[in-house]
Amino acid sequence: MLSPRLASRRWTLHGEQGFTIVEMVVAMALGLVILTALLTLMDFTTRQASRTFTRIDATQRARTKLAQIENELQSACLTSGVTPIQAGSTSGSLIFLSAYGNAVQPTPIEHNISFSSSTGTLTDSLYAVAGGTAPDWTFSSTPYATNTLLTGVAQSGTTPVFQYFAYQQASNGSGGYYTDGAGNPYMLLLDGTSSVPGTNPAVIPAASPLSASPPSGLSAVNAQSAADVLTTMRVAPSGGSLDNTALSDGPVTVTDSIVLRLTPPPSNADSGGTFGPCQ
Repeated sequence: MLSPRLASRRWTLHGEQGFTIVEMVVAMALGLVILTALLTLMDFTTRQASRTFTRIDATQRARTKLAQIENELQSACLTSGVTPIQAGSTSGSLIFLSAYGNAVQPTPIEHNISFSSSTGTLTDSLYAVAGGTAPDWTFSSTPYATNTLLTGVAQSGTTPVFQYFAYQQASNGSGGYYTDGAGNPYMLLLDGTSSVPGTNPAVIPAASPLSASPPSGLSAVNAQSAADVLTTMRVAPSGGSLDNTALSDGPVTVTDSIVLRLTPPPSNADSGGTFGPCQ
């Protein structure tokens, strides 16, 4: 049996033993795992926040300019007999007339909003009236102003920047068309994002854009029936460029549909009635 003095010394020596090497290695390994997990979480959170802010920035840039185009298009219904969307408009060039002012017949301006894939820009060229009277105006061949609307713009995959749509009859699924009780056909304005006016046809037809293949673009007939313009583009954040790196870092695809009409028409066409823009 140890004396009280020796037992006290043994207890003191046992309490000063500390950690073994194995215990130290295990503790360090656990610490590294926890630290790595925390750093990974912080990195992920930072990247997600940065991506969110850049996408918001790109969306705000695009929405502001698309709203400007929409405001111009809303004044494209100038007077009877004037076609808002002009013949020659293509998938990358939107040509239309607009006018502001208090006059009974304000002086129109021709807009040519063009997308350049080589520079990644969207510009608005303005042309003044050179002669003629409504609705047969002629416009100068040289713009008096060209404004850059957006930079850092690209086409979204194979989807054209500009698409044009006319009213379509609603199929009944049996080779005919859906009609009301009086036999008048129901009409829809489909662009892939909405149907105007809303009806309840048996079969809603697929959105069918009008042919606007360059270099000739919309024919005169197609331009007269174009009642809806769908704009789709891929936009980089502020300071972004058109190289793959910039467009893969927070780009957004922005879509905006603009219906050209003065008042909502009824959903069915009366006998001999037609549906088109600015009705």
